[in-house]
Amino acid sequence: MQPIQAPGLALSQGQKMTLGLRLAPQMRVMMQYLAMPVLELREEIKKKLDENPALEESDSAEILFSQIERSYKNDEVSADWDEEASDRHQKFMESLAAPGESLHAHLLVQLGMQKNVDEKVVNVARLLVQNLNTDGFLELAPQEAVPDADSETLQNAVLLVQMMDPQGTCVRDYKESLSVQASLRDDAPGYAEKVITEHLEQLEKEKYKEIADSLHITEGQVLEIKDFIKTLNPFPGRSFSVVPDQSVIPSFTITAKDGELEVYMNDLAVPVLKISQSFLELDESKDADAEAKKFVHDKVQDAQDFISILEMRKETLKKAAEAIIKCQRDFFLKGPKYLKPLTQRDFAKIIKVSESTVSRIASSKYVQTDWGFYSFSYFFPSQGESVLEILKEIIETNKEKRLSDQQISDLLKERGINMARRTVSKYKSLIRRQV
Repeated sequence: MQPIQAPGLALSQGQKMTLGLRLAPQMRVMMQYLAMPVLELREEIKKKLDENPALEESDSAEILFSQIERSYKNDEVSADWDEEASDRHQKFMESLAAPGESLHAHLLVQLGMQKNVDEKVVNVARLLVQNLNTDGFLELAPQEAVPDADSETLQNAVLLVQMMDPQGTCVRDYKESLSVQASLRDDAPGYAEKVITEHLEQLEKEKYKEIADSLHITEGQVLEIKDFIKTLNPFPGRSFSVVPDQSVIPSFTITAKDGELEVYMNDLAVPVLKISQSFLELDESKDADAEAKKFVHDKVQDAQDFISILEMRKETLKKAAEAIIKCQRDFFLKGPKYLKPLTQRDFAKIIKVSESTVSRIASSKYVQTDWGFYSFSYFFPSQGESVLEILKEIIETNKEKRLSDQQISDLLKERGINMARRTVSKYKSLIRRQV
């Protein structure tokens, strides 16, 4: 929330600089909160309420009324609005059990779309997919799951499944999944994979200096890696569970009504905050001593900043929800088989945010639809033209130039496919037989 100023009162250069300095860290904090699932955000808000006496939770009846007023803006709200709210909330909660497409079905559809990929690789990949558990992990070693496959075919099949949507399946555990996802992201900070594979426990215990000293990097870089890891999904298969985990709450509901699509933000799950009236009065009082006034002013300012951060988060999610309706309209009206190819990069351009912002939204947000319960990342399926086919085309077209892995990575990026240089080398093996 920007400071309120009197009409006609212009900000001085110094004030503008101060405001800019305040907004920059606000935006960084907002990005952290954007990556949080609803339950984690609620815990953070509770913590903030305990820490700052200037923050208060708005009256629940007042919130419910405003929710209903927005939801039924085209309908007449009856006098028994509280009963309507209860009914609506009950229907919403009951709808959470509606199944979405399973992980196995989602991956098998993508395998059926592969072109110019060795048929043996695709067949082995299908067998691997059928052996994945609900987290997206292989409980058996790949050789045990498909004992008749030769080692090269098996390795290529594993790599093929790992790079499909959701990225990071067909692995042993969450740590390997995070590592695979990091390897596929060209915005991954340096040493991210090394931190995941060797220092994840230290990171969880906030031993940033130990990690920095071990890798000869700064603590600031370690924190950057930590923020990046938060955008990854340690259990990618859970987004596709037939019945969602009861601890998972969708950020919004998208439903069809009379042939039109409507989006409802799940504001009921997140407390609405306000600034304590008594603190506001104390902040404006001229009678308090300097020390007390400074304490009150700092708490009010911190409360305003926190409320502003939550509003920015809400607006970003709202913008994303409205845009996904336009991009995947046929899915919401007709069902999963009408899902269109869409990259996070293209979507970021549509809503005019960074690709890392879209990644934060996609990795931790869920959507309730008429067709079931889905992770937001579901709406960014692998492109119909497989990445492997595009890789093959780039290599064949530029045979004489002998492109480096970095040059290939750059060319893929121009087509909306993010693949880090080190990953290009790893996935070349999948197309050697066709080149």
